[in-house]
Amino acid sequence: MLSVEDAWLHYDDGVYYTNMYYVPDGIPFSWAVMFPSSVLQQYEGFTLTRVSMYENECNYGNLLLGVYYGTEHEPNVLMNEQLVATANWSDFCSYELEHPVEIDATRCLWIVFSETNITNYYYPATVSQNNVDPNPNARWVQFEQNKWMDVLLDNEMWYEIQWMIRAYVTNDPWGVEELMDLTASTAYPNPGGNTLNIRTALQNAHVEVYDANGRLVHSQAVTENVMAIDATAWAKGVYVWKVCANNKEAENGNWIKQ
Repeated sequence: MLSVEDAWLHYDDGVYYTNMYYVPDGIPFSWAVMFPSSVLQQYEGFTLTRVSMYENECNYGNLLLGVYYGTEHEPNVLMNEQLVATANWSDFCSYELEHPVEIDATRCLWIVFSETNITNYYYPATVSQNNVDPNPNARWVQFEQNKWMDVLLDNEMWYEIQWMIRAYVTNDPWGVEELMDLTASTAYPNPGGNTLNIRTALQNAHVEVYDANGRLVHSQAVTENVMAIDATAWAKGVYVWKVCANNKEAENGNWIKQ
């Protein structure tokens, strides 16, 4: 198995610089990193199981995470899409893919984050700064539907930015991150009714549940491997659950209340 360091594909240097948002009002904001097929050659046959993004107090509510294959200029084949809830701490947060993606080195891999609520009151995209050898594949943005561009083309001052987005690839078919000693958390039954069960082996952790609008509806410390959460008062619909460990790592997924 590859080590965590070897398996995380990324452009950022791990040092937070600032958060960014695009204006004018009313235009959905999406940002992405693209890994060209030449980078993926050594990972042919591996599986993408997780995506990570640096989060801090500027992040708010749910984001839409999409994994695509595409060309060097745009993503066009959706492989996985899911809602993720931001945790608002200053560190990388890891999201387990609901549908892991096998690496195809003949195409370019795109990791895309998009707003679910159009607002200018927060700055969702975290960036690091690289003034030595900035990579244009680390700063893709979509200002209009189906129109992707290098953010440098809009503003030269963004030349040095690198989106703090990472992709974890592994040759372990179960996608286990051995060095991080994490066991995947699970929510069941899914869909469910008035009880949401969350099973986790994470230690020093807490559970958070968010509704489709990004509102926190439940939070509690992990006290046992399986926790039964009363969802009787919750409206029917999609919820995002999250298990946060040591304020650094998180596992999450969607749960549907019928």
